[in-house]
Amino acid sequence: MDKIMNDYFIKIEKYLKSMSDCERIDIVKEIKSVMLELQNNGVSSEKIIERLGNPKELAKAYLGEAISKNSKFSWRKFGAIFAFFSNFAGINGMLLLPFISTLSIALMIGGVITPIGGIVKFVGYLMGYDIAGITIEMGVFTPSPVQFLPISIVIGVLMFWLGKVLWKLTIKYIHAISQKEKTA
Repeated sequence: MDKIMNDYFIKIEKYLKSMSDCERIDIVKEIKSVMLELQNNGVSSEKIIERLGNPKELAKAYLGEAISKNSKFSWRKFGAIFAFFSNFAGINGMLLLPFISTLSIALMIGGVITPIGGIVKFVGYLMGYDIAGITIEMGVFTPSPVQFLPISIVIGVLMFWLGKVLWKLTIKYIHAISQKEKTA
């Protein structure tokens, strides 16, 4: 490997730093394998780099593909999404991706917390306490302590479900962006 290709690898690794070490190493091995095969077939380093394209764009495609492999939430994946939109997604992604990914997490957390608040309020009511800090107001309607628990469970389930839908949309959006870059 010459200096041109080593510089290319350094840039690729820089842009893939948000990925796990295992994934990053696999991607770098794959790119290195392609480069060595082309080099063994007499292709110059400059032509190899030209064929692979901009290292940032190539890393973007691999990162997007890795993020979109499955739609399950994890904090590592959230960090990778943050790196993806901050490094690669452009102005549209810088507005849309952080909004929907953060909103999805907030809704999932709220979907867990809301029924817990309903349980605390209901247990307080059974023990003869009115916990004023836990309320639900829908316009002029304020549920009684007995209504509060089922309403909080329904709201919690809806919030959690909406958060999961937004998370899946985030993953699909990233997948679409990375596929577009691979074909470009």
